[in-house]
Amino acid sequence: MVFDNLYLKAEELMKLLKKAGLSISFAESLTGGMVASRLVDVPGSSEVLKGGVVSYTNEIKINVLGVSAATIKKHTEVSEECAEEMAKGVRKLTSSDISFSATGYAGDYEMSSDEMNGTVCFGFSYEDKCDTFTQHFEGLRDEVRKASVEFIYDTVISYLKEKYE
Repeated sequence: MVFDNLYLKAEELMKLLKKAGLSISFAESLTGGMVASRLVDVPGSSEVLKGGVVSYTNEIKINVLGVSAATIKKHTEVSEECAEEMAKGVRKLTSSDISFSATGYAGDYEMSSDEMNGTVCFGFSYEDKCDTFTQHFEGLRDEVRKASVEFIYDTVISYLKEKYE
């Protein structure tokens, strides 16, 4: 186990979720399960993590998470609209208190001129709200994916500190 920055953030997130008595779930596309996996690295995460869906294809986004095909057709799968429906869908599916989704363009392992690489849309479903965000991360594929995980952890940690501390 590597006790890196992501591990420390996952540990903090788990402790805050426990303290608040909340559960969490994830709908992941470009992160491919990394958000949930890094949280599972922390002992005791089963007390807060309800589950997750790796929705790498539109078929899974539509058939499992309930994303509207019309949303994808109109806005594409990398959009705040899709991210919102993913977050709401996984929250409903798992009956979690909060959920987070990520969909985007991770890019390649070589620098590319494709300006969409590094663009990630997120959905954060909590209480009766769903906030959406679009971020652009620089770097290669793994760097974009890790930055996405870090963004999710940081956002939920900030929310929990503001609301429950």
